[in-house]
Amino acid sequence: MSVIAKARELGEEIARSQELAAMIQAQQAMLQDPAAKQIIDEFHQKQRFLQMIQTQGLELTESQKADVEDLEKRMMDNPLITEFFRAQHNFEQLLEEINQIISDAISGGQHSCSDESCSCCCGCEV
Repeated sequence: MSVIAKARELGEEIARSQELAAMIQAQQAMLQDPAAKQIIDEFHQKQRFLQMIQTQGLELTESQKADVEDLEKRMMDNPLITEFFRAQHNFEQLLEEINQIISDAISGGQHSCSDESCSCCCGCEV
């Protein structure tokens, strides 16, 4: 089997993963909730504004910093948003573990974790 075919197979397995399904479900729940969606929309708007300020070489005022902190607190206080962040983190961990395994294989390193024994790769060595 070619490398490209194996990559496609890996991509298909990732697409069927529990981690991706949980992240998509959490994202849909978050975006369907009016309160959570409003916070997320506000976050994206604030993010664009802050990027504009940074590209101009300006610093945030104390008021702007307080607004960002308030928005972050509201995000963390919303259970649908925090569930999405948790699910997103779990999916990103899966991708990091996959990348580490691929990197180890390319460099000839050994990866001692098996699917059953490792839910999060922490760089374990043989």
